[in-house]
Amino acid sequence: MMKVIYHIGKTIGFDTIAKKGIIKVDTQPIMIESKEGNLVLNDLKCVDLIKVNGLGTMIKVQNSSDIIYIAVPRIFIEIGTGFIIVNFFATKKLYIRINKEWRNQL
Repeated sequence: MMKVIYHIGKTIGFDTIAKKGIIKVDTQPIMIESKEGNLVLNDLKCVDLIKVNGLGTMIKVQNSSDIIYIAVPRIFIEIGTGFIIVNFFATKKLYIRINKEWRNQL
């Protein structure tokens, strides 16, 4: 389990308000739990590690028809639209785990 921020949508930018959650990578399938409900990654179509200019490194996941952007925060301050410093190494480790799950679903 690790804390993550995520956004469901086609694009992400400075004005995007991300949600906080906890991702459970040891469950089958992988799941993000948050106040808004559970998000199950059970129909993975594509998993990419991307660098968004000015925002940092994120995981872009296509799950069924949804596109989900996920990052592991080092610091997350909830003021206005929020401020985050992404933990690159933890995000990359999470990417490897989600990518492995995607390969298992193929």
